[in-house]
Order: sequence, then structure tokens, then C-alpha cells
Amino acid sequence: MGGAAVAAFRLHNAMLVSGIDSKYLVLNRTINDRVDILTVKKIEKYIIKILNMILEKITIHAMHAKGGLYSSFKYGIDISKYPEILEADVIYLHWINSFVNYHTFKRILKNRKPVFWFMHDMFAITGGCHHSFDCTNYQTVCRNCPYREKKHLSPDLSVLQYKIKKKIYKKYDNLVFIVPSKWLFECTQKSGLTQNKQAFHIPNLIDTSVFKPMSKDIARQLFSLDIKKKIIGFGADSALINHYKGWGYLKDALEILSKYDSLHDMHIEILVFGSNYSKTIADNIPFPVHFLGHLHDEYSLVMVYSCMDIFVIPSLAESFPNTILECLACDTPVVGFNVGGIPDTVNSNTGYLAEYKSSEDLAKGVSLLLKKKNPNVNEYVKSFIAEVILAKHKEMLDSECIRY
Repeated sequence: MGGAAVAAFRLHNAMLVSGIDSKYLVLNRTINDRVDILTVKKIEKYIIKILNMILEKITIHAMHAKGGLYSSFKYGIDISKYPEILEADVIYLHWINSFVNYHTFKRILKNRKPVFWFMHDMFAITGGCHHSFDCTNYQTVCRNCPYREKKHLSPDLSVLQYKIKKKIYKKYDNLVFIVPSKWLFECTQKSGLTQNKQAFHIPNLIDTSVFKPMSKDIARQLFSLDIKKKIIGFGADSALINHYKGWGYLKDALEILSKYDSLHDMHIEILVFGSNYSKTIADNIPFPVHFLGHLHDEYSLVMVYSCMDIFVIPSLAESFPNTILECLACDTPVVGFNVGGIPDTVNSNTGYLAEYKSSEDLAKGVSLLLKKKNPNVNEYVKSFIAEVILAKHKEMLDSECIRY
């Protein structure tokens, strides 16, 4: 599952544990033995879904100039008449791209039930991009989209989508936004689409009954790693090829680290998960590299984080990374760029916040933490445990301002 799906699933589970009657409707079901997890009809899952993917690809073929993700909001499945929607008292929307288009979105809002769009990136407040990077057009009106290639030949899809969203947002007062990071909350307040809409800042949660410190000796034995080595970890979905994840900056930082005289006596190794073995990477890194491939369960993640001395997240865009909370809960400090939602959890107590896109500062942070003894960072996740985060959701749901 991607980060948005993970965050949504954890919130759903926490609600169930607390006694809230929650149903989880998904496009792709990966857990088959739970009645609370539901999926769309087979014809929609296997035929309409594939057709939508083809149409989406054709529609946005010219919207990739910045290397980020752009979605048209045109294609999806009509779930507005599903019993789960009609019988719900409150509806949460998470990652809806290729699942719910703006027509279905309007139909859901027409029911006049409170609809909370949990923003896992910037898509809800832009003309279609999931991260605007240095573009600020979304604060007024999207136009001349920097994602658009061959501008003299291709239409600017961002203009139309921005207008559609603005019309919908203005019409429906029962639409409320939930934002996981301080940075994204500020973006929501600045956006020309949402500056007059209700928004609540509620972070993702972490299950500390699962993510908790375990013996480094045992964890490394399970992965056949030497306990005497210093291990720097890096991982994400498609970690080495995902533009957002910043592998190139970490690669440069490792080259810089290899020249640090103060680290010559340390036996450093690199641990990569989320990507398969790459000979090109292995042959061009100044340290031994271990590739773990894709991990499919939380307990494997706990063991991997416990193997690491440091986790590095050189992402160029992040709303609120689950990986940071997971690492900290496992007592692994984090080095990351000062961007997006990373500063919400990475600081001098939990790791090192590096200057954005500076491999030199990234290397400096790694060096400092490699020399630091017993950081004990898991205590800093107490404000993100289920009980605390659920209390924020309940307070929001009880708020007079969302009753219609």
C-alpha cells in the first residue's frame, strides 16, 4: 500500500478499536478476510477501472514536465449509490484519484452529509498537480501549468479543473478538509480554492503496539547483517526511481560521507527497501549496499527499522511521511530535508533537518547522528498515538461548525 492507503487503513483500524462503526471502501482490496473492508463491483474493478486508466493516461499525456504526478479528476467509478455511502453518517475521502471523479464527488456531496477530504498531498487545492513544488499559481488561479509539456500544442488542463473544483467547493458547505501537516495546512489556507473552507490540522497516527523498539542484534541476525557495522537506511515505494524520493541527493551525500576523515574508522553499510537489486546503484556507491526489495507487512518494517542506525528521507515533496513516525517509534533517528511535512517530526531531538536539496548538509546530518550514542527518539511519537489522534477526530466531529 502507498502512504495514503496506509494512513487511511490505520485510522480506520483505530476507529474500530475505539468503538466507532467504520467501513473501509477501496478500489483494490488486498485483505480478504475482513467484513469491514469492502471493494467495488467486479465489473467496475476489472473493466471500468482499466478503461479509466487508459483514458486517464491519454488525457494527461502532456502533463509531466516537472516529473511529478498530475491527475485529471475526470475518470472514476460512481459509488454515490453504494449502501456504504447512503447509510453513512459521515464520509471520509482519502486518495480518490482514479476512484472518484468530480461527477461522483458532487453526487456524494449532494447527500448533505459531512464529507471530510483527508488531504495526503496538494491535489485537492490545485488544478490537478499533487505537489506544486515552487509554483504558487494555486494561490490565485491555476494557469500556465509548469507540468504541461509542448504548451503550444497541448491544452492547459489545470485551468478547467481549478474552475470545476472552485465551483464545487463554493456550492457545498458540507465539505471539510483534514490536513496532516502544518505546511499543508498553510497551503490550504493560501489556496484560492480552500482559503474560505473549513480545514482541520490532524496528523497521521502510529500504532505503537506494532511499531516499537526491538533488539538490534536480533533484527540484524534475521537479515544476516553484521552487528558491528553502522547501517544507513533508505526506503520508500519504488525508492530508487520515484522522483519525489530524492535518491540522487542521498547518493551524492554518500559520496561526500566517504571523504569524511572522521568516519574512516566506521564500517558503514547501506540498507535499501522498496526497490529491488540494482547493479548500477551497487557499483556506484562507496559503501556496501543491501537490497531488501518490497516489504509487505508492518512487522517486517519494524525489523528493518531496528536494523538501522539512521534512516534518511531525502524527499523533495512530502505531506506527512508515515516512514518517519515508524522509524521514531522503533527508536531510529531520521535525517531529512526541511520541506513539506518533514519538519513536523524531524528536529534536533529526533534527528537532523537538512537544508533543502543540499547533499552536503544531508551528509553532515548523517555524520552527526552516526557519532551520537543512544538517541532514544521513540518517546517523541507519544503525540501521534491512536488515542491522541482519535481524540482530535472526535473533537472535530463533535464541533458545532460541521453540523448541517
